[in-house]
Amino acid sequence: MQRLNLKKYSIFLCVVLAITAAAVLRQIGFHVEDPLDFSVNILRSSIYIWLFTAWGISIRRRIIQPQVRRYLTAISVLMVFWITVRTIRYSLDEAIWVMRHLWYIYYLPMLFIPLLAVFVAMSLGKPENYRLPKWTNLLYIPTAALFLLVLTNDLQQLVFVFPEDADVWMHDYRYAAGYFIAVGWMALCSVTALVAMLIKCRVPHSRKVLLLPFVPVAIALLYGVLYILRMLGVFRLAWLRIIAGDMTVVFCLLIAAALESCIQCGLIQANTHYLELFDASTVGAQITDPEYRVVLSSGAAQKVSIETLRKTQQAPVMLESGIRVSGAPIKNGYVIWTEDVSPLLRVLSDLEEAKENLQDNKDILEEEHAVKEREAHIAEQERLYHIIQRDTAKQILLMDEMIEQAENAGSDEERRHILKKMLVIGAYLKRRSNLVFLSDKDSVLEAKELELSIDESINNLETFGVTCGFISELTKPVLSMNVIAMYDFFEEVAERSLDQMSSMLVHAGIKAGFIVFSVDTDSGSDFSDLASDNVTALQDEDGEWKLILRLDMGGGRQ
Repeated sequence: MQRLNLKKYSIFLCVVLAITAAAVLRQIGFHVEDPLDFSVNILRSSIYIWLFTAWGISIRRRIIQPQVRRYLTAISVLMVFWITVRTIRYSLDEAIWVMRHLWYIYYLPMLFIPLLAVFVAMSLGKPENYRLPKWTNLLYIPTAALFLLVLTNDLQQLVFVFPEDADVWMHDYRYAAGYFIAVGWMALCSVTALVAMLIKCRVPHSRKVLLLPFVPVAIALLYGVLYILRMLGVFRLAWLRIIAGDMTVVFCLLIAAALESCIQCGLIQANTHYLELFDASTVGAQITDPEYRVVLSSGAAQKVSIETLRKTQQAPVMLESGIRVSGAPIKNGYVIWTEDVSPLLRVLSDLEEAKENLQDNKDILEEEHAVKEREAHIAEQERLYHIIQRDTAKQILLMDEMIEQAENAGSDEERRHILKKMLVIGAYLKRRSNLVFLSDKDSVLEAKELELSIDESINNLETFGVTCGFISELTKPVLSMNVIAMYDFFEEVAERSLDQMSSMLVHAGIKAGFIVFSVDTDSGSDFSDLASDNVTALQDEDGEWKLILRLDMGGGRQ
């Protein structure tokens, strides 16, 4: 910080010394004769040209806003042009016509610098992408018109009036209306710039005003008034000629001082104090040359070996202390910055540990879920087995009895007869269990399931010596409860008639919106007890039975 302040004060001191040297040379020029006078004037002008050129170059490097940068650069160019024209004019002794027109050309910077100052003042405090309204371009018209008026003064003498009997038009003149219009326009632009700066210089949310920027403008206005009064002969003001007789230099210095004050106060955005900001930054950053030698370092930067800095060209380097060193190429070197990622590493470690714990919990939960699934599956199986056992308890008991009878049978023929009965009962147990499993999955079954069940039972009845037939006209899916009801009805008839029938005809179809399931048999058993609201039991004169079961298509028995 001290180094930066020293640099700033050194520049200011050099400018003061240069201006002082130029002022001393001007005083020397009053007391010497040619050719020394010519050399002194050239040297003095060179100092000012160097000053304004250097200031213009610094403007190009410092100012952020493109529009303001262009206006300020144009002002610096006009200042250099003004000083150059003034130097050439006073270097000529005999070319009166050329000297007079060089004097007219003075008004190019005199008219346009105040106008550009207005544009700069209007841009103070604006963002980088701000552009002046298009109507401001109209202000170039009166400025250019006044300059043309001055430049053509020899034709109309509306600015400077020369005596008609004068041999040469040079020093003996008086001011005309055009001169006062031009001066008024310059004064109006200067006052407008002053007012705009006065408004912009007010600190937001307070009554404090930054005085520095508009003090040089006020001095310039006062100087201009005194200079005109001196030229009109109202006051002699000899001291003014000695101290600040060179109007060109005085106006250029005051305008440059006003604009530079705006830059230093921050009203004109500039690339200043970046070194202070970099030094005070909490980011540990360094700027190196192409050989990774550090040329600038922030206060928070850590010392890192050149070998480590070189490694950042491929990828960030992690130090043992949890410091990550990163780098990126910039013009004529590299930028290196360090980050303390140790808190992030700790968080990452905690997250990894939490991830492992979550993975363990996930495995446990998956195992618990698998166990619960197995338990649920077993419970479901037990439920279905319970239903099967409940619905087929009669047949299971009958099978136990037949097994015992078969074991105690007196002959092989009797045993075979019992086994054939067991085949019929076994087929029912198998198919009835299958229907229970199917109906648990879906409330509707294909009619084919009924056909397969009855066909298998009929096949076993035929081995028992019973002639059987089955006709099914069911083509659409049937409620699973109806399929089970029809198969149970068939089994009831078959079990009652095993030893007493020789034929059985089974028919399933649809009639009048009902499922009609009928069994015709020549069994000698009595089926009259089966008669109910949905079962019809009829016996003809030959002793054959016709048993009819009616079921509602929706599932209810009729």
